[in-house]
Amino acid sequence: MSQKYDEIKAFLKAEALKPESRVRMPTIAELMQRFRASQSPVSRAVHDLEKEGVLYCRRGTGIVSRSGAAPFTVRPPAEEAGRGNVAFLCVDYFASTIWQMEHTLNAYARQLGFTARNYRLQRDSDRSGLLRDVARTENLRGVVLMSSADHLEDGVLEQLGAFPCPAVILDSYFTYDELPDNVSLLLPDARANGQSCIRCFRDKGHRRIGFIRAVPDGTIPQQMIAGAQEAAAESGIELTLLSGAIKSWESSREASRKVTLDSLGEIRERELTGLIYIGSAGAFAGRRVLWEHGIRVPEEVGILAHGDDPILQDCTPALSSTRTDFTAMSRDALDILAGNLPRQRERRYPAVIVDRESIPHK
Repeated sequence: MSQKYDEIKAFLKAEALKPESRVRMPTIAELMQRFRASQSPVSRAVHDLEKEGVLYCRRGTGIVSRSGAAPFTVRPPAEEAGRGNVAFLCVDYFASTIWQMEHTLNAYARQLGFTARNYRLQRDSDRSGLLRDVARTENLRGVVLMSSADHLEDGVLEQLGAFPCPAVILDSYFTYDELPDNVSLLLPDARANGQSCIRCFRDKGHRRIGFIRAVPDGTIPQQMIAGAQEAAAESGIELTLLSGAIKSWESSREASRKVTLDSLGEIRERELTGLIYIGSAGAFAGRRVLWEHGIRVPEEVGILAHGDDPILQDCTPALSSTRTDFTAMSRDALDILAGNLPRQRERRYPAVIVDRESIPHK
């Protein structure tokens, strides 16, 4: 039994280093078949590796490696080192804003003399497990958690509150009624941003606007819609909501394409002259759908993307957008950890309009 146990344990350790292991590893049954072993040595090897933090068991998909949680470290120059460690739990999702925040966090941490330990948050990451790993970090001076479109469970908030150092939740889709005393929440000013989008169209003479929300549900999208509705009512603008609900980690680009396609009849019937998209990828996809079905942008319908991306500059026409200063948001998070800024229960960052070619005057 000992030999089988050792073989299975060594095999699982090797498998845990592979990138695909962050999604799925062999099941108990597959391991039993592979090693022609009973359940006892397999379960013992899995149990022991789980205690060692190498992997964990998830109902429905079997065994999953914690290799995605294994941090990579960014160290400051030797002459600037010595302020301790900070931990960044960043969403592993392709988006320019996420890259911008992660890059700023690491660059500024290095400038401040921190050693940064970076953890990747996957779709199915065990946040509680990752935070337990972080808690074992020596000389920990702060934690930044990028929660994105996922709502944080009470247990995760309690774990953040148990750290003997500041913690920051960055770019959250959600607000929280209560936060631990050491936790700050930094996020876009969604209500003000929704108002700015409507006023941008209003100032160019548009009176019938569509709002396409093809992103996961959350407090922030809801507040943006509320802000848009308030500004529309104040300005005498007819605002039509064209929404498609998606789950966290699903593609907003594909969802926006589908919502735009499904709404073509309503866009024409209501004679909408402008569309607001939450997300730059959604706006890019929506523009393509309109073009494919003979609706000219911007001559017939103008487009405004909430969220900027370099690709919007290369469209024809170049798409107007809102731009939130995620660099400032990320630097503020580090300044809170360093004690350069006081803890703030909640701080919001308004966006500015980047006016390009996609919203004509009417």
